[in-house]
Amino acid sequence: MGTALYQPASDAINPDCPYQPGHGIRWAEDLPPALKSLVVAPIRFDVFQEFEMQAEHTCGRDASHQPCYSEFRFVVTQLCSDDDELYYEKPVYAESMTSWRLLDERWLVCRITIDNFDPGAFHTCFFLSKAMPR
Repeated sequence: MGTALYQPASDAINPDCPYQPGHGIRWAEDLPPALKSLVVAPIRFDVFQEFEMQAEHTCGRDASHQPCYSEFRFVVTQLCSDDDELYYEKPVYAESMTSWRLLDERWLVCRITIDNFDPGAFHTCFFLSKAMPR
C-alpha cells in the first residue's frame, strides 16, 4: 500500500556483501584495458577461503545473480630449516586463474603461475573457454 521513501543508488554498498567493486577486490586488475568494455562487470562478490592450505576462490555475480567473474588462487609451500631447529614454510609454487564472462557468453581466462619464485619464473597465459573454469 505504501511506497518506499528511499531507493538505494545502484552503486551503494550493500551491507550484506562487503566485497563490492572498488572496495578491496580488484576484479579488472589482470584484464587488458582494451577488453574491459567486452566483459560483464560484477556487482557483488562471494569469497571462499580454504583453511587447510593457502587458497581462495572469489566469484563475482552480475545483476541477475549469474557468475560473471571467477578467481582461484593458491600457494604451495615447503617446510624448510635454517639451522635444523627453526622451521618455516617457504612458498615454492603459486597459481592464479582469473576468468571474466564476455558479452557473447564465452569466458576469457588468465592463468598466472610462479615456479620456485625465481626471477623469470612468472608465466601468464590468456585463452578463451566456452564454460566458466572450475
